[in-house]
Amino acid sequence: MSHTTGAHSTNPLARVAVAAPGFGADALPSPPTTVAVIESLATGAPARIVDQTTAAGQVAALFDDPAVAERIVRVYDKTRIATRHLAIDPMAPEFLEYSRRPGTVRERMNMYFEHATPLAVDVAGRAIAGIADPAAEIGMLIFVTSTGFIAPGVDVAVIKQLGLSQTISRVVVNFMGCAAAVNGLRTATDYVRAHPDSKALVVCLELSSVNAVFGEDPVEVVTHSLFGDGCGAMVVGASEVGRQLPAGRIVVRDTFSHLFDDAEDGIVLGVNDDGITCDLSQQLPDYIYRGVGPALDAAIARSGLGRDDIDLWAIHPGGPAILHQSARSLGLSEERSQPSWDVLRDYGNMLSVSLVFVLERMLADEAARDHAEPVPPSTGVAFSFAPGVTLEGILFDVVRG
Repeated sequence: MSHTTGAHSTNPLARVAVAAPGFGADALPSPPTTVAVIESLATGAPARIVDQTTAAGQVAALFDDPAVAERIVRVYDKTRIATRHLAIDPMAPEFLEYSRRPGTVRERMNMYFEHATPLAVDVAGRAIAGIADPAAEIGMLIFVTSTGFIAPGVDVAVIKQLGLSQTISRVVVNFMGCAAAVNGLRTATDYVRAHPDSKALVVCLELSSVNAVFGEDPVEVVTHSLFGDGCGAMVVGASEVGRQLPAGRIVVRDTFSHLFDDAEDGIVLGVNDDGITCDLSQQLPDYIYRGVGPALDAAIARSGLGRDDIDLWAIHPGGPAILHQSARSLGLSEERSQPSWDVLRDYGNMLSVSLVFVLERMLADEAARDHAEPVPPSTGVAFSFAPGVTLEGILFDVVRG
């Protein structure tokens, strides 16, 4: 299942609504004259769809202990995931046998490249479809992943297969986990503001399935109950402040980062001889509950805003506990982050890719609304979590019709 979201209609009265950090405060720098704009979005996922209830039964059947099997079924049921898209069928007999062997990390990285390349080329190709001359207009490619390390890698394949310039700047963001899309978008934002005549292409791609391990440790099995595979791409350009923009564009007002105190064990990524690992502490929901509200309040206050000024909340759909505790920390009802819950239900946790899917759903919801008269932009916040634990996010405006 894949979709592309771009500019569907143009409203001559729609303008960039940007309150730059420090605007109106004499002690702070003057507001910028150029802002970054997400001009188009595209998403995609592997064709294989795995039903969560079926997967729970298959995984539980691997264990002879009835108590362990029952626990696995219960954990899968609590994820609130209905389906996931996976490049690799982890329950296929040949992969089950393979996943129990040591020393497979290099083979897994080759497998990542084999499955990631066509997906990245497809999604990135749809994201840039509206650009007349991508080779001339795209000056930077940012490739984001935490599930596959190989060089030359997918970024090089995207450049060659999409005919991008051989002089394009490349940045690869690795091992920043679920928040890595924000790191990529921040890099793109800095680039286009410094080079307003060029665009940046951000490609996030995660294939957790190639790192699946089904040994004797049920904890490893439970970890893989959450993760799905997918790809999201964004074209980022520059615009002058106050310039009229088409409906559906996302104006990046600010990006922010906050490292929580004493939370290093919350999200731990590693590389074993049998693949890439992700360990989530049982304390992670508490770190999120205690940290999100204060950090986010400080971040949006730089733009003179408070929580009541935020219309849209794009919270990383990392699992029910992450969504619940994020909303609890902010005093939000579940309905305020419904697109995040919808992405979790349909795709699971796709790490860095998930926020791109959530933003796409928000744009689709907005496009479906019938505005009889011009309306001002909607202000939103999108955020996720990186190892550290670090809160990474963006403050944005959606231009409405």
